[in-house]
Amino acid sequence: MKQLPDNVSAYNKSQTYTDRSTPGMMKNEHRTRAGVWAKIVVQKGEVVYMIPSDDEKITLTPDNPGIIEPAVFHKIDPQQGAKFYLEFYRD
Repeated sequence: MKQLPDNVSAYNKSQTYTDRSTPGMMKNEHRTRAGVWAKIVVQKGEVVYMIPSDDEKITLTPDNPGIIEPAVFHKIDPQQGAKFYLEFYRD
């Protein structure tokens, strides 16, 4: 799994989402802006994180957060009972 670079710092945090409250656009391909990293922090259950260009599919858990690289198309699929939020980083 990717790691956040040492030169970035947190600047924003999303609300907490569940499998039922996750916005539809997050379940479809989308991306962060150039220079913006994000961390998917799972509090409960599992969230499947997909990077279609790399044919990558990773199951995220409370012990295994996901890192979203700047401007890389991705999507997520929160599993039943999942609870998570996003932290946003930039340099």
